[in-house]
Order: sequence, then structure tokens, then C-alpha cells
Amino acid sequence: MAYPTSPTVHGFEVLDLSGLARVTSKTFERLAPYSLIQCPSSPEARQTIKKIINKIQAYIEAIDMSIHAIHITYQMSKIAQALWTNTILFDEKQTLAERTRRQKHSEDFAILADEALKKAQKTTTMFKQVQQEFYKIAALTKDMDCTIEIPVDPTLPELIKKPLKDIGPDLVSNLNLLAEFTHRSSDLTTWCVWIKSSIITADGTVIPPQDGSFADVNTIRPKWDRFRADCLIYHSIISEILDRNDSILSRSSDVWCATMHEMSSNTRTVKDAGRTRGRGPRLPSKVSYLLQDAVRHLSCHTQSNFAV
Repeated sequence: MAYPTSPTVHGFEVLDLSGLARVTSKTFERLAPYSLIQCPSSPEARQTIKKIINKIQAYIEAIDMSIHAIHITYQMSKIAQALWTNTILFDEKQTLAERTRRQKHSEDFAILADEALKKAQKTTTMFKQVQQEFYKIAALTKDMDCTIEIPVDPTLPELIKKPLKDIGPDLVSNLNLLAEFTHRSSDLTTWCVWIKSSIITADGTVIPPQDGSFADVNTIRPKWDRFRADCLIYHSIISEILDRNDSILSRSSDVWCATMHEMSSNTRTVKDAGRTRGRGPRLPSKVSYLLQDAVRHLSCHTQSNFAV
């Protein structure tokens, strides 16, 4: 794969994480019920239904992978912030331990970048075939008159009945939405490719070189502040489907849940310390932890006058 190198064309701004979160939620909500189709009245149609379910489950796994990929980019933003903060303090007389810690952070960042790129690429590749696959389903079921049952929502017991031959047109009717999801997933892949390119060339547009030769902190640190805030806003949007469907979106739900637990624990520690001093506001919910962190990083970005 050719890696683009222009930070202007393939930089931080290529990703609209709020837009990606919204279209991801809608895509999951449209597809998830079809992964739970039941066909009690027609044993001969069960093989066809099994194929449909397997295909829809593959798309849901790709959505799970995409949400997981954003979590990885959030972890990357935390490491990048640490690296750029250390760059401010860069000194040729750094101790061996300090240089080793810096090197470890850079290596961890590169590993995460590889993981995010692989997941983003798999999601994009999977959904690029969705139009063809849905038309195949429509052709396969168009002459089947048996009745199937499908949940209104994967988390609810209510089922609705409809002819199996209607499943294909129902899926095809969502192709515009899925095309938008595919496009935004492709943007995530482009962003990951740009990050990978910057790591390979050590051009200082993503993380600082090890020797401190390029340390444009005032330009790049605020971009990571904003990106981290955007990741948290992404999760505040996507959290509704994660909370209600944690067994279906198990991978992404687990990693984001762990992050939320860590964040809330850290906040409680600070809050308890504040109460010892006679202060410490109460935070009502997990969303508060997310939004407070997001606002804090957005404030950092604003105070730096949105340096570019």
C-alpha cells in the first residue's frame, strides 16, 4: 500500500468522529435485528436463513471492529499527548531511564497504530461488498413465501412477522446508509494510513522524533488534545448501543467499559481528595466523566488558539 505523506490532505481533520459515531449507531440498529431471524414454520427455508444470519453477523462483527478501532485511536492520543509533553521538557542530558521511557512510548504508539489500521481496513473491505451481498440475498429469497419472525430490537422480546421474500428489499433499502458508513470507515483507514506514514518517515507531524530535532509542540499537541476530546464525544454517542448490546458488540464494549471504569476510578480519587479539603463535586453518571474529560481537552485546544 502506498502511504500518503501530506499532513494537509491526510491529517487530523480527515476524520469526523461525531459523524462516524452517528452513522455507526444507525447502521448497527438497522442490521442487528436481521441477525436474529427465526423461521418456525418452514424447515426447508432454514438453510437460507442461516446464510442470511451468518452474513449479517459478519457485518456486525465489522461494526464492532470499527468501534474498537476508535478506542485504539483514543489510546494513541493519550500516548501522543505524553510524548509531546515530554518534548517540551526535552533535554540532551536526559537520563537513560527518561530516554528509555520515551522510546517505549513511541514503540507502544506504533503498535497501536498498526492495530487500528488493520481493524479499519477489515471494516472497510467488508462493507465495500455489502451492495452486492444484499442484492444476492434479495435474489435468493424473492420466491420464498414462508413467514419469518424478526425482533423489533435485539434487546426486546417483541417479534414481528413478515414474508421471507421481504427481507431482501428491506436490506437493499438501507444501502444508502451503509454507503455512508463505508465512506466514513474509509476515512478512518485513510487517517490510520497517514499516521503510519508519519511514523515510518519520522516527519514529526504526529509524534516527535526521538532526538527532539523537530518539536512543533504548539502546532501538534493541541491537535491531539482535540482528537482525544473527539474520541470521547464519539463514545458518548455510541455508548447507547454498547450499553444495550454488550453481548453482541462484545469486543468494543469490553474495551470502552474498561476505559470508563479507569476514568471513573481516577475521578473518584480526585473527588475524594477534594472532599478531604472540603470540596469535590459529585458526578452523576458515566457520561459526566466522558464529557468532563472531553471539555477539558477541548479547553486546552481553545486556549492554544487552535494552532495549525
